[in-house]
Amino acid sequence: MTFSYDKTLGCVETPQGTMTLSKIFLPFFLEMFLMNLMGTVNTFTLSYFSDNAVAAVGAASQFVGMLSTFYTLIGTGASIVISHNLGAKNQETASDAVFCALTVGGILSLGLSLLMSLLAEPCMRLMHIEGEVFADAVVYFRICMRFSFFQAMFLVISSVFKSYGRPKISVCVSLGMNALNAFLNYLVVFRPIELPLHGVSGVAWCNVFSRGCSLLVMIILLFRIPMGLNLVGKSLHTLKMIKTILQVGIPGGISSLSYNISQVVTTSIIAIVGVDAISTKIYVSNLVFYVYVFGMSLGLSTSLLIGYLSGAGRYEQAYRLNLQNLKVTLLLNTTLSVLLFLFGRPLLGLFTDDPVILRAGSALLFLDIFVEIFRGFNHIEENSLRGAGDVLFPMAVSIISCWLISVLFSYILGVKLGLGLAGCWIAFSMDEAFRGINYYLRWRSRKWMKKTLTAKQTGA
Repeated sequence: MTFSYDKTLGCVETPQGTMTLSKIFLPFFLEMFLMNLMGTVNTFTLSYFSDNAVAAVGAASQFVGMLSTFYTLIGTGASIVISHNLGAKNQETASDAVFCALTVGGILSLGLSLLMSLLAEPCMRLMHIEGEVFADAVVYFRICMRFSFFQAMFLVISSVFKSYGRPKISVCVSLGMNALNAFLNYLVVFRPIELPLHGVSGVAWCNVFSRGCSLLVMIILLFRIPMGLNLVGKSLHTLKMIKTILQVGIPGGISSLSYNISQVVTTSIIAIVGVDAISTKIYVSNLVFYVYVFGMSLGLSTSLLIGYLSGAGRYEQAYRLNLQNLKVTLLLNTTLSVLLFLFGRPLLGLFTDDPVILRAGSALLFLDIFVEIFRGFNHIEENSLRGAGDVLFPMAVSIISCWLISVLFSYILGVKLGLGLAGCWIAFSMDEAFRGINYYLRWRSRKWMKKTLTAKQTGA
């Protein structure tokens, strides 16, 4: 039986014209690719410094990523509310959601940035790292956290542009941010000229400066590019919509936060195996991202379109779009993960020449084939459910799976049974499979059709 792709399923009308899947997928993909490339560049340049520096930044990045995911709850909630209202032709309500997201997101992220920078040492002690690795991790974490509100506001503004059919803007700004970060990292690590910045702390400051510049550009563009936004004259009364945004965003935020905390715990479990194990995980994770970034981007694109379609009551089109994109994602993830396994050793060699890391990393890339197949279900099905407004079910499944499968079996297989990193990767595969299958069955049940945000719910 041949697979035919129906392009018309991914078409919706927006205030800026027709939005198609093909037009928004590439910007989503490029933005995700470029955002991760920033971390890969940091890892690559630091690998010339030392594997311990990579382990330190990798350990700190687990917490940085956890907080970044928490920040997305405002942007995610706003994006869903905006999409549903634009699909229902409620443009003023959509503008109210934008105002709420910017105001509350700014206040919340600034407070959390200051708090987490003060808790750098206690957070890093949870990672079971010691000595020079611990000291470097604390420095990196403290600097990045102090200014993490830069990233928070970037994510919120980016979600606004995407909801209004302007995803290319975020891509262009991200491209400039990555180019600046890479250039600064080169100056700090390879030192063609003498600078006051050095090593791990220098890379952290490069990261902060690049993000600060990108946020400034995003703010200017938000007020300069015409999108029909009405942000002038809003009152505190408008902020009441934050309740709806949080009702939609918090379950997704809790789900993502739970996942990231579980990753922190599994990294601390891996640390029991040794510093080499942490470095191996960081190198492998950097590579496998370039496999699943396609499915992740397609899932986010699908979520945005399903938000519009649900708001407009076009449920059958949303249903068929989901299943069609799921087939594409599974094919991509399977093909790319097999290719990564076949060429994995020379790719790992770009980061390190340690034979222990190369041998362990190559084995993980084989196990990761199964992880990526089931991850494809998660990227499409979970994002589709959230886009439709069905947010509580994915949250419950994610929390159960992260802790009772991923963390528990990482410890049992990795530590108790002595399988090390391989045991953790088997546990990751079990986690992805449990979540993916449950999300798929939920979508097929069509219960998500009852979760659409109506104009009444958003206070219009």
